[in-house]
Amino acid sequence: MNLKPVLLAAWLSILGACALPPDKPVLPALESGLGVSAVSAELARVAALTPEQRRRELAALDAERRLDDARRFQQAALLEREDGSEAHERALKSLAAIDDATPRARAVIELMKRTLRARIELRQQSAQAQVLQEKLDQIKALEKSLQQHSTPPRTP
Repeated sequence: MNLKPVLLAAWLSILGACALPPDKPVLPALESGLGVSAVSAELARVAALTPEQRRRELAALDAERRLDDARRFQQAALLEREDGSEAHERALKSLAAIDDATPRARAVIELMKRTLRARIELRQQSAQAQVLQEKLDQIKALEKSLQQHSTPPRTP
């Protein structure tokens, strides 16, 4: 009779050892809100991910209906690593929706917002500079064409 509880405990410990860790990394949310240690740990973790891992995690977060502050920050950190302006704008929206953060974490979030805004502005200015460069090249080509047509042919 005493053998059954021992076997049951052994069986449960074996099954517990076989359990897989959760697929999604969970940000530790502090009781007083999103803490600076959680924010910095998440930034370091996202920086170490491969592009494919970032895409998978972002797809998983996009599939969730409601995001808490920790998930919003995780989404913003993943989107920040993307190249497109649309991703940066989504990251800004995610960061703006974070309500419960400690003052130090709030400072990091504000810095991240400023960085994202600067990247968006830089991308817009680069696109504008490219358009202006193309127009300048067209004007130079037109000027060269006019100079070739306006010079009289030389007679020997």
